[in-house]
Amino acid sequence: MPHTIRLYRPGDPVADHIRRIYEEHGLCFDPGFEDDLFNIPAAYANGQFWVVTDDADGALLATGAAVPCGGVRLIRRMYVASTARRRGLARLLLERCMAFSDFRRTELWSDVRFREAHALYRQAGFRQGHVRVLDDPDRSVELFFWKEGYPA
Repeated sequence: MPHTIRLYRPGDPVADHIRRIYEEHGLCFDPGFEDDLFNIPAAYANGQFWVVTDDADGALLATGAAVPCGGVRLIRRMYVASTARRRGLARLLLERCMAFSDFRRTELWSDVRFREAHALYRQAGFRQGHVRVLDDPDRSVELFFWKEGYPA
């Protein structure tokens, strides 16, 4: 599947992409809790938000973002469409996120349901830490991952 990775552009259907993945995993998509997705340029102004699109039809296949947060690189919004999984897109996005600036530490949170993503993070050298429960409609449980060092 030929694809292009590029920075977000206004009009990219990121919220719809993530909503479909939430639904696939039985999660509620609450726009009030996902407000960053409705103003990506402002929410990620200090970082970078990437999308992967299908070269054939322009469909959005994957998303990922990196932002500075308290002296670390925080990775957010890593989601790959079910039809595009196991093709290396998540690894490509993770590498792109890890290349954002020269932070010595990278952190991310991931819902416990996304086991395949957790395997990728561990393969990339991330360590798993504590858990948290969000105050979202699903009371989602998330795992903390971190990695020391630069580059990826």
